[in-house]
Amino acid sequence: MKTNFKLAWRNLWRNRRRTIIAISSIVFSVLLASWMRSMQEGSYDSMIENSVKFYSGYLQVQDTAFWNERTLDNSFKASSKLKEKISKIEDVTLVASRVESFSLAANNLKSKPVMVMGIEPEAEDKITNISKKIKSGSFLKNGDKGAILGGKLAKYLQLEVGDTLVMISQGYHGISASGLFKIQGIISHPNADFDKQLVYLDIETARDFYSAYGLSTSLVVMTGDHYQVKHLKKNIAKILPANNTVMTWVDMQPEIEQLIESDRGSGLIMLGVLYMIIAFGMFSVVLMMVKERSREFGVVHAVGMQKIKLSIIVFFETIFIGLIGCTVGLIISYAFCLYFFFNPIPLSGEMATAMTQYGMEPFMFFSMKSSLFYSQMILVFIISVFISIFPIYNISRLKITEAMRN
Repeated sequence: MKTNFKLAWRNLWRNRRRTIIAISSIVFSVLLASWMRSMQEGSYDSMIENSVKFYSGYLQVQDTAFWNERTLDNSFKASSKLKEKISKIEDVTLVASRVESFSLAANNLKSKPVMVMGIEPEAEDKITNISKKIKSGSFLKNGDKGAILGGKLAKYLQLEVGDTLVMISQGYHGISASGLFKIQGIISHPNADFDKQLVYLDIETARDFYSAYGLSTSLVVMTGDHYQVKHLKKNIAKILPANNTVMTWVDMQPEIEQLIESDRGSGLIMLGVLYMIIAFGMFSVVLMMVKERSREFGVVHAVGMQKIKLSIIVFFETIFIGLIGCTVGLIISYAFCLYFFFNPIPLSGEMATAMTQYGMEPFMFFSMKSSLFYSQMILVFIISVFISIFPIYNISRLKITEAMRN
């Protein structure tokens, strides 16, 4: 067997050009497949990240009844002890309290129903980067009594920074809620619906307005990426009281998951077509190698080498070509995608406008998830092994006289 390995390895480099062409075809195949998958999954990661950072977060801890009936009566007391326990769970990066409800907002002429979100300003800014979307005025600080309005809402109510916003609502357990709030800032929210109806208050100001002292409607839990949410949900559920539940972004925004899965399905079909092209390309290279070497095979068999031994050597040659091509392809594709991971491709024209309108950055992002790369390498290697059947079959049907005439 050791002799077979040596002969196969030496045979590869007797004709360097032919071997380099064969290896190059595999390198290009791995690179193309990896680049396509990295770009596809990177766009999904960007979509999920933008969606969860606009509003929901990766996970939320809520009262068991809140998601089906989003009223202040279904709020809960989020103790500092519970927040501390959750924050100590591995892969949790941030825990923030929120108070969410609705109100009627008005100036002296117009009124409109609005969504009121009581937030911890510093923590919320780490989740949504909302301070960077301020177009006039300033963002909230802990303890501020003012309000932040969405740009389209401020325009509708004809209010500017420094004006007073009137809000009337129903507080905790039906208590009447009314208040005057100085407009501290106006934001341009990426989500058009939120921009038309969102009002930010400091969480203590919101609790005072709704008479919901010490209560929260949700705890927003953040992590490094969306791949962590499944195990975090299990770990958080273990420490929650019986009247609380934990929901992931998939539970809260299933339409995004459905959109990604449907698009991923079409992407896999395209990937299948790509693999067919790759397989035919590799097969043509192997076919060329076999036809070029038919006289060589005939001479070697004529001097006494058995067909089975010749087949084993040619099989090892194909395996070596596959291993070298896949390994080099993996290294190059990883480096190639890593560059685009740190330097995403900017989009322009209608595509960029459409993505901006949906609140997404106008860039083509790439994913560096390791399975995207080694899975492509394994698949291309399997294709190369499967293609190696052809030279073995060709050798099994070898006729010395015909081969030596070529």
